[in-house]
Amino acid sequence: MLFDIFTNPELKRNAWIELRPNRIWAMLGLMAFVFVFANTAFVNQYTPANEVMMNTSLTIFYFLVGVWGTKNAADAVAEEINQKTWDRQRMSGQNPWTLTIGKLFGPTLFQWLGGLLAMLVYFTAALNSAKAGDMLLAGMIHLGLGLMANMLALLLSLLNITGNAQSSFSHSKINTTLFFILSIVTVACVAWLFGILLSLGYESGAITWFGIIWNKLTIFISLLIFIAWSMIGIHQNLRTELQYRNKAGYWIAFLAFVAIYFYGFMFNEGEWDETLRKNIYHAPKMSFTTSMYYHLLFISGLFFGITQFLLLIERKAEDEYRSFIAQLRTLQWRKLWVEAPLWFSSLIAFILTIGAVIIIKTFNLSETGSFIRDALHAYPRYYGLSQDGSEITNAVEISRLSIVLCLLSTILLLLRDVWISRYLLYRTKFKNKLLVVALYYVIVYWAIPGLFMVGHNDEYSIIAVFLPFYASVAWTSFIALAIQAGAAWWWYRYTLLNEAA
Repeated sequence: MLFDIFTNPELKRNAWIELRPNRIWAMLGLMAFVFVFANTAFVNQYTPANEVMMNTSLTIFYFLVGVWGTKNAADAVAEEINQKTWDRQRMSGQNPWTLTIGKLFGPTLFQWLGGLLAMLVYFTAALNSAKAGDMLLAGMIHLGLGLMANMLALLLSLLNITGNAQSSFSHSKINTTLFFILSIVTVACVAWLFGILLSLGYESGAITWFGIIWNKLTIFISLLIFIAWSMIGIHQNLRTELQYRNKAGYWIAFLAFVAIYFYGFMFNEGEWDETLRKNIYHAPKMSFTTSMYYHLLFISGLFFGITQFLLLIERKAEDEYRSFIAQLRTLQWRKLWVEAPLWFSSLIAFILTIGAVIIIKTFNLSETGSFIRDALHAYPRYYGLSQDGSEITNAVEISRLSIVLCLLSTILLLLRDVWISRYLLYRTKFKNKLLVVALYYVIVYWAIPGLFMVGHNDEYSIIAVFLPFYASVAWTSFIALAIQAGAAWWWYRYTLLNEAA
């Protein structure tokens, strides 16, 4: 039989369901109609046939794999839970890697069949184009983006499901629309960012990655690396679903990889162009400590975003979370990393990077102090200084202190969100807790600041009460967020002690 080529039971089961002859013939007929219509309507003396065929192929591929396939990937496990068949699959004896491949490609077999046939037309047309090599590599990038969208949708869905009570004995339906939309938007943003960097990378010395000018090859390598990490993430979540114990090694390695990967973009140096008579670069040539300062500042922002995202999406079972809290109290570090949620590691990574940035700033190990001093000399009146600049030295020290307070305020802000979001997730009786946590973020980051700013001319002082702000009001940010974080900790601990009593 045709489907005997699949040794993976999940792939074979989905092949019998999805790859029915009437569906395949209907898809082939519709694709043929689209190609004929595009060839008839758009080919002219300005647009050659091979270009039209490539664009049509990409449109079909992204509709089938990028949109339809991504929705099916997001539903791969959620539908099994909704239909009450997931527990039987978990007890079927499949190993995690078999289940990973099966859940990723099984529900999307039909979409990938059509997408690969469309890309076959693309590659055939690309061979007849003027830049065949570039077009072939671009086609591989498009394949990688489609696969990345599928993997991200499945991974986000698993992050919300794995270890949660929803994965068994639940009467509630899991809706994956949010994860589907997030995956599409994220991959679209990544593709846009890659395109922007690519357009800049065509200028010699504009954007480099570890000294290599950013081009289609570096984009393809990056995609392969992130696809590999996504596969590992799916595998680790499915291991948990199959009652295996995971350690934090892979996740900590991923955080370290993020720090190293983005450090590659700090290797940008200026290059003089005789034709344009100017330096072509987007990052000045800096000393090692200065580049580390800006890199750690950027990486801390990434870790902050990763932690906030996981606080919203990740949802471990309550008994596992209680076990994690108990081990954290008794400082049982070996057991702690087994039970710890992913946001805990990224939170620690964020605090460590912020600490390194503060050390560099405090001991003036970077050249940023000279940048501030130049600005103060250039515009003394703007900063409230005397025209002769006699207060510059003190102003530089105050500016350095403001930066340190602003950085410390970000730690307090994140700790406040950790305690409040965990309280909402584990201590309240709301039915849709994920929606409640999302509503908290909307209120605290948009609604309340916007309400307090109405009718106020001094917006900066109002913002500083809710968000870290680098200005003369840095003291306000630090004190206000310290009070908020302290209140959140007290309330979280109060409810925890009442529950224990």
